[in-house]
Amino acid sequence: MKQLKVGIFGFGTVGSGTIEILMTNSEIIEKQAGCPITIKKICVKNMGKKRSFDIDKSMLTDKTSDIIEDPEIDIVVEVMGGIEEARSIIESSFRKGKHVVSANKDLISLYGKELSDLAKENNCHFFYDAAVAGGIPILRSLQFALSGNKINKIGGIINGSTNYILTRMEVEKLSLEEIVEDAKALGFLEEDPSADLEGLDAARKCAILASIGFHSLVTSNQVYVSGINKITLEDIEYADSLGYKIKLLAVAENLDEGIVVRVHPALIEKEHPLASVLYEFNAVYVVGDKVGQTMFYGKGAGALPTGSSVVNDIISVSKNILFENKPELAYDFYENKEVLSLKNLSFSYYMRLLFEHDNNSVSNIIKSLEFYNIPIYSINQWQKEIDGKQYDEFVIITNSCRELNLERAVEEIDMLPNVSLPTRVIRIERGL
Repeated sequence: MKQLKVGIFGFGTVGSGTIEILMTNSEIIEKQAGCPITIKKICVKNMGKKRSFDIDKSMLTDKTSDIIEDPEIDIVVEVMGGIEEARSIIESSFRKGKHVVSANKDLISLYGKELSDLAKENNCHFFYDAAVAGGIPILRSLQFALSGNKINKIGGIINGSTNYILTRMEVEKLSLEEIVEDAKALGFLEEDPSADLEGLDAARKCAILASIGFHSLVTSNQVYVSGINKITLEDIEYADSLGYKIKLLAVAENLDEGIVVRVHPALIEKEHPLASVLYEFNAVYVVGDKVGQTMFYGKGAGALPTGSSVVNDIISVSKNILFENKPELAYDFYENKEVLSLKNLSFSYYMRLLFEHDNNSVSNIIKSLEFYNIPIYSINQWQKEIDGKQYDEFVIITNSCRELNLERAVEEIDMLPNVSLPTRVIRIERGL
């Protein structure tokens, strides 16, 4: 019986999960793949680092050539992260005729098409389902299970770290700053949490989802991005009192005139299924022209959920090798649509404003909104005392209006003489 050998780059969170599954579930994997799959080499940066579980030290190397140049290694697994070095390793692997499995969303969101083309040129398989939503098989579903549909919309919660933070803010009444350090200690955030908090991680995943789902190239630098780093406990509580929850959403829309890709905090109604997605869980909605609305739910991060997705790709590659199947072109584009700016799109909005007490505040706000054709759905006002001063706080919900008009109205409102803080604006998502 043929035996396939794997070389792995990276022994961090995802790498350790992948290695653990390959070793502990080897019998199940062999039955699924149709042959034994064994790890021959694991390339790491620090040979002396203590690992999460014991492993034969002879399997470790710090030389990339020990994997890329080894003719016995059939499949390269890249779970090291980063862009340039990982790109070089994957390209070299393809040129050596090795198949590749990756979980690298940063790399694929920028160079997925080029790598997919190179894989096909060299008759190699390239799979990366683990790059988006951890253990949820969303990319494979878009490529195969829903391939008879025109996908019109993809959206949901695809960053478990920020969802964990927003859930704890809501449940425990804690500020974002109070939760961040705890989230780092628990492994939900990196030491530098900016990629999660600023929405960049979700934007990379959103670009991959749009590219695969819409068959038109979208790169991460084309995604509109706004993170949760300015969301306060007050916003969470005000939203709750108005019947909403705040979530960081990623939304990709396939419109006749072009593609919209956006990542930002949004208010969603409490009755919406996404409102009940808590802590590190992810949920992705896919809307197809024939299937209608479907939802995929599960853990979006972590060693074993993401490692499970990597191993599933390894099994898929193995089956393709055994049956001598031709490579699938994951980035298979037959559309060339423009990526649209949000400025001419329309949304409803939550606005929170703080003014030093002034009897003219309400009328000045309404005048600005009316001038820019911003229809008001509701307006709530509270009086607050801060450091002995009286303030008026307003929470306004608008009806649908153009993004550009709202930006101009906010600029004008923030220039009023008694405004105390820049207006906080959060979109309300009604289309998922």
